[in-house]
Amino acid sequence: MSFVSLRFAAFVIGVLLVYYLVPKKIQWFVLLCASYLFYFATGFGNGFYIVVTTVTTFFCAILISEEHKHQKEYLQEHKEHLTKEEKKSYKSQVKKRQRVILILCLVLNFGILAFLKYNDFIISNLNLFRLTFYGETDFIDFFMLPLGISFYTFQSMGYLVDVYYGKYDADRHLGKFALFVSFFPQIIQGPISRFGELSKELYDGQSFSWYAIKSGFVRIVWGLFKKLIIADRVAAYVKLVADPVNEYEGLYVLIAVFLYSMQIYADFSGGIDVSIGVAEMLGIKMTENFERPFFSKSISEYWRRWHITLGTWFKDYIFYPLSICKPVINLGKWTKKNIHEGLGKRLPIYLPMLAVWALTGVWHGSENRYVVWGLLNCFFIILGEEFAPVSGRLREYFKVNPSGTAFKAFQIFRTFWLMALLRVFDIAPSIKAGFRMIFNLFRNWSSFSREEFYSMDLPKDDLKIALIACLVILIVSLLQRKKSIRERLFALPGAVQVVLCTLFVLSVAIYGYYGFGYDASQFIYIQF
Repeated sequence: MSFVSLRFAAFVIGVLLVYYLVPKKIQWFVLLCASYLFYFATGFGNGFYIVVTTVTTFFCAILISEEHKHQKEYLQEHKEHLTKEEKKSYKSQVKKRQRVILILCLVLNFGILAFLKYNDFIISNLNLFRLTFYGETDFIDFFMLPLGISFYTFQSMGYLVDVYYGKYDADRHLGKFALFVSFFPQIIQGPISRFGELSKELYDGQSFSWYAIKSGFVRIVWGLFKKLIIADRVAAYVKLVADPVNEYEGLYVLIAVFLYSMQIYADFSGGIDVSIGVAEMLGIKMTENFERPFFSKSISEYWRRWHITLGTWFKDYIFYPLSICKPVINLGKWTKKNIHEGLGKRLPIYLPMLAVWALTGVWHGSENRYVVWGLLNCFFIILGEEFAPVSGRLREYFKVNPSGTAFKAFQIFRTFWLMALLRVFDIAPSIKAGFRMIFNLFRNWSSFSREEFYSMDLPKDDLKIALIACLVILIVSLLQRKKSIRERLFALPGAVQVVLCTLFVLSVAIYGYYGFGYDASQFIYIQF
């Protein structure tokens, strides 16, 4: 069920009516039914995997939590009789049992995710092997990637790890926990929520609020504005230029690189706007996933502003545990003592960072180009860190004011275009094609023809509409530095609000892209 469809709109209206008519204490059940109805509409086979993740995570978390409880009770009961060594030994035994439960659940659920996400890659290579040596291909891919499996798996496993570390007690209500895993507004592309933040919102019940309804509705329309007027309008041109068969060069590639940056931001953040808007209409607040990323002055800052919930997930559950694990710490100490002190200090930071970015690339797809994209991001982040002192000295030498507007504008410009260039590995079909596209960007600029450009899959009027919409996003982003645009809107007289909202809805309806073969369900991040 696409977010961009009348069917989804009717579904949300129906859920809202039932949700606010029933008593608060059973609102969670309405949301659970709605979430499973939404999910199973994509296919009953897909529902099997989310049920497996929900059930295994639920019971493993309880087992881990029970170990915590028994340990506390046992130590309290025998505190006067146990020696320090006996207490330490007992805690170690409990931790081992908990670790076994945790690892089994992680392996099972991440194993399901890995198999379903990468089985096509495995099967294609097996078929290539058989074709090379036997002249035939026998392996067929029977498995479809279930909707939102990356997002609900990460969310569930994050909860399990938090229970393991004692951050939360395990949820003892299977139905409510199933809602936490499957909450339908976030199931397609996030955000990846934390149990402590989302569960209370889902379980406690919400009172009807007209402000929440209209605020959520405006957020939804804003997401559709991005998706339909920008992302879907420029997609055909980006795809055409990225196809290595066409071998476009110079300004054609530069425009495609710029438009893809706009496309992926408008597509992904637009989908998140719809998710958060629907949840807001239900009185539920979800974590923001974007914070004006194109105003970032460095790549590391960019990734703190882009897909925030995925970045914090990797930081909390991959980077920090790796950076403090004994093998990494010991390697750092050995390197500091035997090779180089500076390198020894950096290894416990840079090795986990390398692992995070490799996994981020793998998360985006099974093809090697995504791993290259992730590692290139890591390379430039490390490069920025290592050259920070040199940059500081250069600024002093040339008397550049680091807090000045001109220098900040330069940093934003530099970061935007570097990230835009790295994004070519999203749209190029291979590593070679990606580097070729970057190389072609700097070639043969004189070949550009306005007539040919406007005859491609981005007519002059379409380009104007998309660029005007990008300008609108820029203006809104600037205005929202101090105060939300919706707060500004709702501070106006009621009649003015109605007129402006009506014009906004009409602009999306009139200028939204609904070309031949249009499929609004294909949000870019669904494939990730």
